[in-house]
Amino acid sequence: MNILFLLTYYRPHWTGLTQYAARLAEGLVEDGHKVEVLTSQHKRNLPREEIVNGVKVFRVPYLSHFLRSVILPSYPFVFWRILKNSSAVVVFLPLQEIFLVTVIARLFNKKMYLVHNGDLVLPKNGGYFNRIVEKVYFLGTSFGINNSDKIIIHTEDYASNSKHLSKFKEKWKVILPPFKKVEVSRSSVNNFKRKYNLEGKLLIGFSGRFVEEKGVDYLLKAIPLIIKEVPNAHFIFCGEHKVNYENFWLKVEPLIKKYKRYLTLLGLISQPEVFIFYKSLEVLVIPSRTDCFPFAQVESQLSGTPSVCTDIPGARWIIKVAGMGLLVKPRNVEALAEGIVNVIKNRNQFTKNYYKVNKLINYQNSIRKYEELLESG
Repeated sequence: MNILFLLTYYRPHWTGLTQYAARLAEGLVEDGHKVEVLTSQHKRNLPREEIVNGVKVFRVPYLSHFLRSVILPSYPFVFWRILKNSSAVVVFLPLQEIFLVTVIARLFNKKMYLVHNGDLVLPKNGGYFNRIVEKVYFLGTSFGINNSDKIIIHTEDYASNSKHLSKFKEKWKVILPPFKKVEVSRSSVNNFKRKYNLEGKLLIGFSGRFVEEKGVDYLLKAIPLIIKEVPNAHFIFCGEHKVNYENFWLKVEPLIKKYKRYLTLLGLISQPEVFIFYKSLEVLVIPSRTDCFPFAQVESQLSGTPSVCTDIPGARWIIKVAGMGLLVKPRNVEALAEGIVNVIKNRNQFTKNYYKVNKLINYQNSIRKYEELLESG
């Protein structure tokens, strides 16, 4: 099959969504399919066209940044030009061009599948502007879903609790993202700890952007409560701290300074070091306010590290199904701290469920389900 992926960011951009699309594209190529990607030229020095691990990538230059996305005036025109050779179109949401690409796909009578990666939730302090942006996204995406063949969701748990997805149950197709298990040696962990001066410390981790929905402020506020119970605890954070579309860093910076003796900020780290990061932890923390399906939690558990996660739709799914971690009350510092201490002190109780995670998350199974869906059209 000739399959065309549409998304705002692709390699070398580093987010869970980007890694999802890239692993899927490369997995389909390995199985003999032709995959092309239409995305943004998010860095000016990136080539407009290139082949990355067997995947043909077309990059469209951006005019300017807009919140979490970029303005791509020529995106629909390039899509029009390259669409004719495609058997099916796979759109990774959110995509602000969703209305136009849906119209074009239908004009060409192409099969179109949407991959949902969470409702758009912007900070409350953005006022009417953020609410208008959310509404426009809701309307455009609803149009895309109505005119799509299927919308791929991670879990029914999130979809049934989503104000958006719950309206389109007949379009749902559950497929877990493809994750590859990465083996990490003890020597790699030791070298990682030595590199960042973490030797002799019990590590509690967070992986993600410092934005409101990820709830990192709750974890920071929990630090003194955890230190009382686990004096040698140390908190390491990987991910982008100062994002350009939110000023959340200003809110958490005083907490960062207050507890700096207990913190290490790694910033963005790439593979394979991110898997060494997971392996080095006693526990990974997902303190999110909202979260569709935190990839870091899955990758961490595949590395053998349990997690503590807020009991919210989507994010809680893997712990409820496999039990390799603990769910805690959302937006509650005391409950979060208590859960983290509980997992640390009773770690074996949770890591014994690793076999359930390893059985549940299967890379080839995810690729096969995508192939079955795309070929069924």
